[in-house]
Amino acid sequence: MPYDLANNDLRSWHEAVPSFRDGTDTPRAYLEHCLEIVAAREADIKAFVCMDIEAARVAADEATARYREGRALSVLDGMPYGVKDLFKTADFPTAIASELFEGGRDSHWLDSAHVYALRKGGAILLGKTTLPELGSGDPPPTRNPYDLSRSPGASSSGSAAAVGAGMVPVATGSQGRGSILRPASFCGNWALKPTFGALHSGGLLWRSPAYSVMGVHGGSLEDCWAVARQIADIVGGDPGHPGLYGGADIGEGEKPARLALLETAGWEKAEEQYKTKLLDFVQRLAGRGVDIVTRADDGAIEALERALAALPDYQPIIAAWEIKWPALPARDLGRDKINPRLVARFEEGERMTLDDYRGALARLEVLRAAFAATRGLADGCLTLSSPAMPPVGMGTGDSVFGDPSSALGAPAWNLPLMEDRGLPMGVQLLGQPHRDFDLARIAKWMAGTGI
Repeated sequence: MPYDLANNDLRSWHEAVPSFRDGTDTPRAYLEHCLEIVAAREADIKAFVCMDIEAARVAADEATARYREGRALSVLDGMPYGVKDLFKTADFPTAIASELFEGGRDSHWLDSAHVYALRKGGAILLGKTTLPELGSGDPPPTRNPYDLSRSPGASSSGSAAAVGAGMVPVATGSQGRGSILRPASFCGNWALKPTFGALHSGGLLWRSPAYSVMGVHGGSLEDCWAVARQIADIVGGDPGHPGLYGGADIGEGEKPARLALLETAGWEKAEEQYKTKLLDFVQRLAGRGVDIVTRADDGAIEALERALAALPDYQPIIAAWEIKWPALPARDLGRDKINPRLVARFEEGERMTLDDYRGALARLEVLRAAFAATRGLADGCLTLSSPAMPPVGMGTGDSVFGDPSSALGAPAWNLPLMEDRGLPMGVQLLGQPHRDFDLARIAKWMAGTGI
């Protein structure tokens, strides 16, 4: 099914809410339409690990009654959604795509923080979505909804594919490197990779504590933001962090005065056609009166670009060190149940020293200082979300354009505003920490201009 930028398969929840309130539509009818798409496409796409359709129907009927009585729990009441199977949930097993954890080895799963928050707002967890083994190993069987011969990306594979196919309006995922932005680009989703710590990540398993976050894939910008806002309002951010800033309503958007175009370490890897498409997009923004600044225009941006170019030299060290727990205990528990390539990666971390890790962190601080030095130079930064089209076959793609926001702890949105050779192509809008809402308003303006 070729991708059509103007007529894609994304579903919006926020557009349907007024009809629930006036009684012309119901959450149960909305769910049934989602289930029709699941029935038609899930056998090919394979986005879900497990579902409970009957429980979802019961919950949708309860939400329908609340709307009828004028007592909806939130703007998300009745919204069906999926959760990446890297998050603990009370209603479903959490296997992390690993034989080691099949069957619910831990029988005391509780809802992850964000699942609890969405449950309090009446959202309906339809099921758990796929991911690679332990979040970073062999990919799942999930396919790209716009070309079944291609990958949906990873590691939030199923969440991106389910939203891209229109099975659900929202699915949650996580990002350690490019695991939200890249699959969102491949599947044509709106997606928020939030400021580090802005959304409570409690219940997220198998993570790098220094930069892993939970995030949101959605069929609309408004749905992504409403979900993020609900999570922050109920459970806040990670402990020690101030949580998500910004109001409930994105409004009509806001035109930026200036945006910075960033190449990052990914520019050399990017396909020429992808770079050309991005540069054309930037030119159209300039034509609308947005000032575009690059490394050639400002010394602080040039310094940031140089620091970003060095990120691949030490980012893997941080990742390998921080995954030592729980990776090494899991290896000791069941080495024969983990892909040997993953075991070899875990053991790279085992061979590292604390000084290796400290050296990588020192270099990371240099990068973050360079980024902080650009504060105030632009309203946001534009770059690609992926260097290339979705791979044919099972490969999940390169995280090189996802690494900057993760390393910087910065918010980044994937904007599904481009297409290339019949497939979605994402634009990444990145900004200074805690500017998630401001970036959303800029994204809304961009979408509204038809650029």
